[in-house]
Amino acid sequence: MSEHDRPAAGGGIDGGDGGGGDEASRRTPDNVAPAPRKDGNYISGGHFGNAVLAGTVHGGVTFNHGGGDTPSDLEDPVIASVQLRPGGTLADLVVDADPPRVMVPSGTVHIITLEARTNRAVVLDAARPVVLARRPPRPACLLIRIGAKIEPRRFITDFDVRVPQMQAQGADFPFSISAADVEQFWFEPIARTHEISWQLELDWTCAGRRGTTVINNNGEPFEVYPVDALYDGRKPSVLSSGCSLHHAQGCPSLLLEESGAPTSLWTPATASSRPSYPAVGGPQAADAATAPPNCSEDDDPEDLQRHVLALHAGFAVSDPELPASWPDYRKLASLVRILFNRPDYRSHEPQEFRALLVQVLRYLYVSGQHEPGVALGRIARAAWSETLGEDHPDTLAAANRLAGCLVGLRKYAEARDQFADLLPRCERALGWEDPLTLTVASNLCGCLSALGAHEEARQQCEDVLRRSRLALGPDDPRTLRAASNLAIFLRHLDDHQAALAVSEDTLLRYRRVLGEDHPDTQHAKRDLIALLRELGEDDRAQAVAEDLRAGP
Repeated sequence: MSEHDRPAAGGGIDGGDGGGGDEASRRTPDNVAPAPRKDGNYISGGHFGNAVLAGTVHGGVTFNHGGGDTPSDLEDPVIASVQLRPGGTLADLVVDADPPRVMVPSGTVHIITLEARTNRAVVLDAARPVVLARRPPRPACLLIRIGAKIEPRRFITDFDVRVPQMQAQGADFPFSISAADVEQFWFEPIARTHEISWQLELDWTCAGRRGTTVINNNGEPFEVYPVDALYDGRKPSVLSSGCSLHHAQGCPSLLLEESGAPTSLWTPATASSRPSYPAVGGPQAADAATAPPNCSEDDDPEDLQRHVLALHAGFAVSDPELPASWPDYRKLASLVRILFNRPDYRSHEPQEFRALLVQVLRYLYVSGQHEPGVALGRIARAAWSETLGEDHPDTLAAANRLAGCLVGLRKYAEARDQFADLLPRCERALGWEDPLTLTVASNLCGCLSALGAHEEARQQCEDVLRRSRLALGPDDPRTLRAASNLAIFLRHLDDHQAALAVSEDTLLRYRRVLGEDHPDTQHAKRDLIALLRELGEDDRAQAVAEDLRAGP
């Protein structure tokens, strides 16, 4: 997948004065010294009178606006608009809502432009950020595009404190303006633990009137996403999609891209100018299945767990192996990852939830979302090992899913070590004929082959296949997966005729047991096509390929 275009340098941030170029019409009386000029002030878009760009107000700021003056002007004398500038890093952030949507990452600078609607003096008495909602962060895709240095950063607000305040970074209010000068004040909202919905309230005094102007996103709250929640130290957290230079499979950005909607605030059209605040839906626009509730300190994560269980009970298709179930499992996995991101959450009860978690881990593996699967699996294995014991069947099942996701990330050595540790535990706790024991043994063979030990993998796989046929039967899907693995190992050892016999028998059984459209049947067809082409049997390979194309 290609990288995004780099935005043009400068971004239109540093400019001249806000006078719109009509300097001849602004004459200073001969007996009055001209006001000192300020560098770095800029407003685009034509001629302006007086304007203030404010991130916070601690004292009085007065500005005048030339032109007509009506009663309605005095009732609401402030015009506000908002533009964005990247924070310390230019990045795209898409939240796994339903549907996925772009959100503003923490640290993005909000440049708030305030203009006077009246020719009277307007005093800006105070400005304050108001938190409208706090929500546990949802899973998200964060794709770093390019570093971006900001200067200056004038005001910040830490939304993690109980009562957020606007803090000046350098010069503080009061400020003054004149007809020829415009001040710029940049506001940087910071969130680390919760998604925040917020607005800015600006108190003003004008012509003996007092009022408050609410600054928001066209009637909807501003939003900020806590980027820190996507990291656990230097590793991706359970909320991260695992994207780095490129998007990972299954990430919300790819899903949003498929819909044709923009996936970035910083499109090529806005690369040379500051984009306006995005017209994206607020939290109320997200589906109730994926929007976490407003959060308070005494929120009970068990309530969300019960919601997850109820959501799963309503699935039309509950098998995570089937792509038809993936849209529902995506919603479910998003909520499960929100739960596991909470440090106070205890995931080991009830047993019904543990079984569901193992299904979610399987969904993440088969849908290609390996990074979230590893993060989620590590947390579950550690928590259940402590509360249930390392040899508890559910702990062993979660560890097997974790190791499978490591295979998906091609961390074969780590996965091999985990499977090798799991196998004797499973045999001791469950017995050699248990399906999980046989699955772990088959998975270990796959890791050995991936690390180049094809002969060792073949020998062990033949033993696993023999035991699986005895315990589960020759047509059990787990037996057939072991047979598929054996055919692959035989190909690596150049025993193509033996591999062909196993592949053809396995495909016939898959068709009979699972049907033509099952993913395992489709994979078996692809493996047979590759083997036939290696043997030079192109006509037979073409016939299987046409049969494959006729599938889903």
